[in-house]
Parts: sequence; C-alpha cells; structure tokens
Amino acid sequence: MDWLLAARMQANCLARPVDEAGPGGVADVVRRTGGLQAQAWRGAAYAVRARSTATTFADVSHAQETDRSVVRGWFMRGTLQLVAVEDAGPLLGLLGPEAIKDTERRYGELGLTKAIRAEAADRLEAHLLSHGPSTRAQLAEVLVKAGLIEEPKGQAVYALIRYTGLLGRLCYGPGYDKDETWVAVSDWLGEPLVLEGDVETLARRYLAAYGPATARDFATWSGLPVPVARRAVQAAATKSFDVEGVELAAIDDLPGCRDVRLLGEFDAYLLGYQDRRQALAAEFHQQIHPGGGMLRPAVLEAGRVIGSWRHTDRSYELFDAGARTDLAGELADLARFAG
Repeated sequence: MDWLLAARMQANCLARPVDEAGPGGVADVVRRTGGLQAQAWRGAAYAVRARSTATTFADVSHAQETDRSVVRGWFMRGTLQLVAVEDAGPLLGLLGPEAIKDTERRYGELGLTKAIRAEAADRLEAHLLSHGPSTRAQLAEVLVKAGLIEEPKGQAVYALIRYTGLLGRLCYGPGYDKDETWVAVSDWLGEPLVLEGDVETLARRYLAAYGPATARDFATWSGLPVPVARRAVQAAATKSFDVEGVELAAIDDLPGCRDVRLLGEFDAYLLGYQDRRQALAAEFHQQIHPGGGMLRPAVLEAGRVIGSWRHTDRSYELFDAGARTDLAGELADLARFAG
C-alpha cells in the first residue's frame, strides 16, 4: 500500500514538478492536475504552492484575473474548481448536464422551474455583458426585478448563478471571498466556450493525475455515471495493478514521491478517490473531515496524511506526537509563497 500512495502523490504533482514562476506556473499546475478544488480560494492557491516551487499567492490571482489562463467555475461534480482555460469548455460539455441533472431535486425545492432557470440565465448573462463584473447582490437585484425570485438573499440566487455557470455562460471574475464577482464568459475570455468534450480523454487525464485508481474513483472525481466512467477508464488505461483484490488502472508506472507536503483545505489529492481511507486512517478521519463538508489543511508524507495544520499561524499537530517529521522546509516555503 505504501508504494500506491507514494505513486499517487507523484501523479498528483506533489513532488512539485513545476518550477515556473508567475501565471504560467499556475496554469501548468492546474493543467497537469486536471483542475483544483476552489470553493475556498485560499485552498486553491495553496494547492498550487504544494505542486510548484516558484509561484506565489499573488500569481494565482493574476493567472485567473489578469492572464485569464485559468478559470474558476463549476466543473467536476458540479463543485467549484480552478481549471485551465482550454479545459473549461470540454469539461462543461461532459459534466455540466450531469451536474444540472443531479441538482433537479434542489431546483424543485427552490421553485426554480426550467422556464425560470432559462430566463434567469439569459438575464444574468445580458446584465454581465452590459455591466461587467458584478457581485451577488447586484445579480440578485437583476433576478428580483425580472420577477424570477421574490427575495434577494435566498439560496435561489446562488442556485441560478451556478446554473448559468454550468451552461458555460458565466464564471468567477475579479476578487475572491467577500469581494468575489462574476462575469460573462464570452466577454471575460473573448469568445464563448465550445461545450464539447471526450470522456476517454478525460479518463486518460484523470489517470495521469490520480492513478493508479479505479473506475469508481474516476466517477467520484468527475461526477459521471459509473458505467460511463468504467468504459472510459478501460479504454484509456495502459497499465493495471491488483491491490488487495481490487484492479487499479494507470497510465504510468511511477516510482513515487515520499516527501512531506503541507496541503491546504479541500486539496484535490484528498478529493480524487471514492475511498480515502488508504491515505487517511479511519481513526484520524474526524481531524481532517470535521463535518459540514469541511476538509481541513493536512500534513502529507509519502502520500499518507500524518497530521493537520493551520493557515492562521502555521502551527501543526501530527497524529503521532513522537514523530520526528521535519516540516521546516515546508513552513519556510509557506512564508515565501505568501510573500
């Protein structure tokens, strides 16, 4: 099992193969990993740091807001991701309809019929094309004035923004956290997205960044149905391994990375598989997954979570209090990355 975790760590770029500074380095990391979880902007930024040697926090913002070589929107599993601009259309072409279908029940609970959603997408995109980057409050006002929702502060506002994003018509613009805004994709990127993707290509990229893995792992990561994921993995894989009676597919046979790495919250490495118990022992699950959908910053060694840490003061706690794991290099690099 140790070799498997070390191989996955290397596949997921946690050996820090990217040494380019600036937005180019950020885009390279995002491209190699197939996308980074980005519901927490800080988490996405620190995911870039953990996979590169010369990028900074400011570079991540620059890549998304100015260089626009990466896009923040709803992609795998319908969750917020940071993806390479050239991947945005293919990903939404494959995964957008699945995410919308999976949200139908919630749309019904919020009273958001297909007609309301279609008109909302038109209204939101038209507003963004006319006014540029807009806040949630501004977009809520558009929806209320159009008579599509009654209250500007309910969950329906975000649901309709996300729906329009899943259609490839809006994405995140300048700012993050409390200052986040949305923009029209065709204006922000200079042209509309082409929503066409190939599932076998996506499976190949997934295995390159997360393999060895199973078809169910690919389905969990992407949000695709298991039968579709299984066929794509079978077609894309070039190697297979038997681990405790489970067949794992891969593209490369990697020697593995056994370094220590500090992962930010919601790191992609811990969200890429159906079963995370191999990397995170069950007795320590609560310390990284406290509930409420949270995924705390983790200390990783040779692909296995060995502790947690805090962004605020860079303090850490190892599961084995007597361990002699050296975190000095990683802690120093956190300071370099922050600037």
